[in-house]
Amino acid sequence: MNLPVEVIEAAAEGRCLLFVGSRFAAEARALAGLPALDGRSLARALGWRRPTRFTGRNEAPVSPSVSAAAAQMLEEVGSAGLNAALMGLVGTDGVSPTSAHAFVVQHFDMVFTTAFDGLLEQAAESAGRKFTVVGRGETIPDASKDHPVLVRRRGSFEEGLVITAADREKSRWADDERSRVRALIRGSVVLFVGYRPDEEEFEQVFEELRHAYRTDLPRCHLAVAQGRIDDYQWQRWVWRGLLLFTADPIECMAALETEMKPC
Repeated sequence: MNLPVEVIEAAAEGRCLLFVGSRFAAEARALAGLPALDGRSLARALGWRRPTRFTGRNEAPVSPSVSAAAAQMLEEVGSAGLNAALMGLVGTDGVSPTSAHAFVVQHFDMVFTTAFDGLLEQAAESAGRKFTVVGRGETIPDASKDHPVLVRRRGSFEEGLVITAADREKSRWADDERSRVRALIRGSVVLFVGYRPDEEEFEQVFEELRHAYRTDLPRCHLAVAQGRIDDYQWQRWVWRGLLLFTADPIECMAALETEMKPC
């Protein structure tokens, strides 16, 4: 894996805006001997079924949707039942943060996450750093070494999840928050880690940022978790200004740490 020089320099200078995906928690679960579900497997475990309509040649492949499956389960078993199911499938009770979590909280002052778990907060506590946690709809404050900020875009098990389309609609960024996000993107190099471009979680966060930015995002970088990227996804995202390379969270953060060390 070759980390982009742009990312290395930005991280070393404190100009790298990091987005942490659910694959961070999946790696932690795997190390603890628990099943590590990807987005597709999670959607199916929640009851997602492929639509019966015909998909023509010119249509994008239909991907398993966690949001749709969660909405259906919510109708059937209520929020308590949905949360219990998700906690059993992707929860991190008894799971320790990985070296990737530790690196993030030690070297980044502003972190956005779409993970549901609290492993970043646990890692921050162990590192002696107190992050201000910002939920959807809350103002994003300035971040600094002494006042790091963690922005939770999909909520958490403790505070409530933002998972269905209705949840997201009720918690869109207000105009002033979109302006804040635009300013952050313009002044930073954006790096996504712990995602795959063929999963709903990444599609949602990317579109949310694009909406806040009001146009196509500037060049961003995505460390693609768990294996190769098929040609369809590669071409689709490259055309949208995304530079992709393959690396799981622990691998990516370890490489970044090595590159950031003084010679």
